[in-house]
Amino acid sequence: MNQADWRTKDYQTALNHIVEHEDEAASNIILSVDKDITAVMGLPLYGAGFYGIFMLSPIILFMAVATYFMIIILTADSMEIQTQILFSGGCLFLLWALAKALQLLISTRDLFPRKYFTTLGTKGISSHYSKLHFPLHSKVTLAWGDVKTTRAYQSLFLAGLFAGFLKAHIVEITSKSGDILKIPFHVPADQATFATDTILSLINQKIK
Repeated sequence: MNQADWRTKDYQTALNHIVEHEDEAASNIILSVDKDITAVMGLPLYGAGFYGIFMLSPIILFMAVATYFMIIILTADSMEIQTQILFSGGCLFLLWALAKALQLLISTRDLFPRKYFTTLGTKGISSHYSKLHFPLHSKVTLAWGDVKTTRAYQSLFLAGLFAGFLKAHIVEITSKSGDILKIPFHVPADQATFATDTILSLINQKIK
């Protein structure tokens, strides 16, 4: 089986398991798919099909309009301060309500399925992210025999802004040829060390 075949097979097997075990996938960043494959969910980033984008766009548009009017109100010299506070408060409430609606909509897995994660299989490790997440490391596959070094660190992660955070923990794997694969994940600070050690342990078990 060539590299492309096992990469696709591992991803599809993990994806099918995630769809069937949504509650488990939502509560664990490290998901045991079967005896051969482990998925590292890592980040609450979801895919969006046509219908998802279609339903999402009005909420984003209304949020943009509310933000625009709030800026206009706050910078208007002709309005009294009490009026500015009243109207800007109304805009903030509207933005809060729209954000809640946005969060509820995104939680619908039929419209926004989980599709971005890393797989650890019998043949190797493979990342499955979009180029918006990792412009240079979105889809990298390394066979276990090619792994040279691993390291863990914390880094700015701009795509996390959409999920409410700006920094992510990264486990980085470098191959003998210099290729780099990154496994991002976001957990509370008190769980970061345990999650990092678990991921590194799973990788070390595979490369021995």
